[in-house]
Amino acid sequence: PLQDGKEQTANGTSHKTNLTVPYLNPLVLRKELENILTQEGDIALIKPEFVDEHPIIYWNLLWLMERIESKTHLPELCLPVPSDKEHIDPLSKVKTVHIQCLWDNLSLHTEASGPPMYLLYRETQPTSPLIKALLTDHAQLNKNVIQQIISAIRCNDFATPLKRLANERHKLKSNGVERSHSFYRDILFLALTAIG
Repeated sequence: PLQDGKEQTANGTSHKTNLTVPYLNPLVLRKELENILTQEGDIALIKPEFVDEHPIIYWNLLWLMERIESKTHLPELCLPVPSDKEHIDPLSKVKTVHIQCLWDNLSLHTEASGPPMYLLYRETQPTSPLIKALLTDHAQLNKNVIQQIISAIRCNDFATPLKRLANERHKLKSNGVERSHSFYRDILFLALTAIG
């Protein structure tokens, strides 16, 4: 999950903070939550300090509650607590929290390994065949290969994409380009992007 918060201050300026925490499997989240409740008691879940003391548990729990569309008090825990209730500027209380589950971390892709197939698929194709020929990057997978892989996946054929991708990576490797992406991950993320 990713917290993308914006706070509006009294003078009208805003600042943005991002917090990234690892995703926890719901079974792991349950076990960790049970540990916290055993050690700290039920009261831990209503303390605003819970957000800072257990950020991974908090944001994963908030994400889970959002996914199952359950009403919860958890979003209120990350709101700032005013020190003086009589002199509160209403703009100082405005806060938006956006949670997004990331299924790929783009910072993990090095320039040497090249972009994954789903990013190549998203790139727009030039309309002119001449421009297309000039822009062909021999360090990347061909768009036709990507389309063939997508077509095979749509026919519930996983063997053909694996063979095709292995052949293309072998060609790239003979040209000095080493791709480090997992075959399964590369095909899975392409399928998620192209087919849904």
